[in-house]
Amino acid sequence: MTKDVLVTISGTQFAMGDEAVEVVTPGIYHKKNGKHYVHYEVQSEANGPVTKNRVKFHDGHFEMTKKGEQNGFLSFDLDQKTANIYDTPAGPLHVDVATSVLDCKESEEEISVVVRYALEINYQFISECEVKFKVQARGTE
Repeated sequence: MTKDVLVTISGTQFAMGDEAVEVVTPGIYHKKNGKHYVHYEVQSEANGPVTKNRVKFHDGHFEMTKKGEQNGFLSFDLDQKTANIYDTPAGPLHVDVATSVLDCKESEEEISVVVRYALEINYQFISECEVKFKVQARGTE
C-alpha cells in the first residue's frame, strides 16, 4: 500500500431507512508494529471548518478519532461492547457500541474494513449500524 491513498467511508443506520452516507477524500496511510493508520481531513460544508480524522485498526480492533469543531472517539472491538464519549455542540454524549462484525480484507492496492454494531447513546438503543471503510492507493480508484 502506498502512503498517498483515497479514503472512502460509508455509514448506514438501519433504523433510519438503510440509506448510506458516504465520504470520499484523500488521505495518508502507514503501517507500524502491525497496526494500520489512516489520516484524512473532512470539511463538513463549503468553507466550513475542517475536521482531522485518524483511523487505527488491527486484529479485531478498529478506532476512529475526530478532532476539530467537534471531537470524538469511537472504539470497536469484535464481540465486545465499548464505552465512548463523543463531544457535540450540545455537550458530551455517552456512546456505547456493541460490535458484532469486524471484517478486514487486505491486498497490495486496497484495504477494506466492515464494522457492524449496535449503537446506544446515553444508554438508549438507537440503531444497528454499519461502517464500510476502504483505503486504496491513489490512482487505482
